[in-house]
Amino acid sequence: MSGHFILSNISTVELNDAMAHGGTWSPLQHATIGWTDASRRLLSQALNNQAIPNRNGLPPHRYLSFDQAGNPNRDRTAEFLRTTRASWVDQNRLRRPTGAGLGLKELCQKARDAWSRNKLNEALVEQFLDPQAARVTLEIYHLDGHEMR
Repeated sequence: MSGHFILSNISTVELNDAMAHGGTWSPLQHATIGWTDASRRLLSQALNNQAIPNRNGLPPHRYLSFDQAGNPNRDRTAEFLRTTRASWVDQNRLRRPTGAGLGLKELCQKARDAWSRNKLNEALVEQFLDPQAARVTLEIYHLDGHEMR
């Protein structure tokens, strides 16, 4: 599994706000890998747009997803993604590395266009509203500044 974006860090307050607006929090992924020198180095390479062999050695992380399916408040979620001023919607924290091997999910055309214009909120909401994808997923490695465990 992979996300559409990587979010370097999210606070518990920001996470709770996102979940109150339709976000869901996944179980921990790659728990058996742990935070080692090798997994940290692989993540660093990926975040710096360097090619990595594959995702298998990445450290523990979770996903924050916003889905249309089963979401009774689709419009409220879209409005949250469109207007939130949360500090995680920032070009230094919300990223989309391009190095080979990371395998982030493809963005729909409207989200790609918004991302290329540095319109982060617009990219999030366009991916969420895309009729084919109907979801936007953030891959997160740190919670409250601490490595995900």
